[in-house]
Amino acid sequence: MTSSPEIRWKRGDNITWTYIDPTFPDLLDLRPVTVVADDDRHLAVWLAPGTRMLYQVIADGSDIRSLEGGKRFIAPRAQAVRKWSGSGILAVFQPETMYSVWFFETQSGLRDSYYVNIEEPFTRTEQGIVSSDLVLDVVVKADHSFKYKDEDELEFAHQAGVLSSSRVMEIQRAAADAIVTVNSWGFPFNAGFEAFQPDRTWPVPALPNTATWDFQS
Repeated sequence: MTSSPEIRWKRGDNITWTYIDPTFPDLLDLRPVTVVADDDRHLAVWLAPGTRMLYQVIADGSDIRSLEGGKRFIAPRAQAVRKWSGSGILAVFQPETMYSVWFFETQSGLRDSYYVNIEEPFTRTEQGIVSSDLVLDVVVKADHSFKYKDEDELEFAHQAGVLSSSRVMEIQRAAADAIVTVNSWGFPFNAGFEAFQPDRTWPVPALPNTATWDFQS
């Protein structure tokens, strides 16, 4: 995928949100999404309920997390497709930032449950955005409290040789940077996305015609 930094999208445009795993470069985690906003500060996209998306499974079709420890990072994989379940999410990406922030709707009717996904800074292509997931996450609640998620997964990836010690430290620093923003309740937490509702006229974006998979769930 060729990077296209000059590309900008309009509200309502359909693009793809893709994660690539360097260990399995021929497989994708790909989510068709709708653009909510795109400017110099951020890109916000909407992942609608029921969206068909590509994801990775073990070569026999089982869930990656069914394997123990570091095996889940190096065992042979295959491509699969499924529908996104739940109420949908608003995801916000910031340029040159090693995390995105996902806004989930709670029983209050607000998107006041937050998931900080540590990842490579996104790049733009003609089709959408591309990044690589970096395992560690931070879960943030409406009262601004937070906790780390998947610290054990990060250690498993290190033990499997997928992430070096220096890389693990870089990932931990990125999470610490995100927590600084949480503590100050900076952007994008203070941007008013809790009240976001998608345009009812927006269709659910479809997977690209080139998408293929081995398993369906």
